[in-house]
Amino acid sequence: MVATTTTLEVEDVDDLLVVGDWGSGTLPQGAVAGAMMRYAEANEVGAILTTGDNLYSDDTEFLLHPFSWAIESEIPFWITWGNHDVESEDRIDAMEEAFDDPPRWTSHRWGNVDVVILDSTQIGSEEQLQFLTDTLAAGDRATIVVFHHPVYSCGFHDDSETVQNTLLPRFDDDVFLVLSGHEHNYQRFQDGDVTYVVTGGGGAGLTDLDTCSVDQPERSSGESIHHFLVLEQSDAVVVSVIDVNGNTLDTWRMDYP
Repeated sequence: MVATTTTLEVEDVDDLLVVGDWGSGTLPQGAVAGAMMRYAEANEVGAILTTGDNLYSDDTEFLLHPFSWAIESEIPFWITWGNHDVESEDRIDAMEEAFDDPPRWTSHRWGNVDVVILDSTQIGSEEQLQFLTDTLAAGDRATIVVFHHPVYSCGFHDDSETVQNTLLPRFDDDVFLVLSGHEHNYQRFQDGDVTYVVTGGGGAGLTDLDTCSVDQPERSSGESIHHFLVLEQSDAVVVSVIDVNGNTLDTWRMDYP
């Protein structure tokens, strides 16, 4: 598949909902989708941003049914590709049909912030790396970067050294938040001026948290729980972690860099 690039703009700074590792067809997926629906009923939502593993089978009608409320409301999905999304040609075809041929890497404008989505399943793509370099060099706007495999994770999958060695050296001072999935839990790390978040609790079976090693940044918070994120923007960006009952597990505020 040929990777493409696009730029989309959001005129109004509505909230972003973030979910990862979610298209599993499980009861927890339905619970997360229901909690997201209840949030969207009470708040303006501009898009649903995913951190990958959107489809765990090719039965898109079944897997996307819990999100029929978002589809009917024409809330756009900002798709990040994950390893389960590319595990067969049929799965790739299902992804392209379900989400209107989502690009492998792209940039969305969300108010004062650029959201740059990358495909860590194609980590060695020179075209993608050039896209990242050119996109970051093109402006000085605050930037969120999203890809599936986490920079830091104290859990089943651990850190992605390939991501650390390939993507991190290309980040500039505008990058202040990095979102990933792959690990089926919630974790937050602070490394310098950048916050790194693992959000993979969208419905697939959960994985446990491990003790972080001395080589990893200190984990600010974490929990093995099904959840989604809310990103709000005003004079800063506020991130909240919400469980299936609508409870806030964690929240923090980030000024623009």
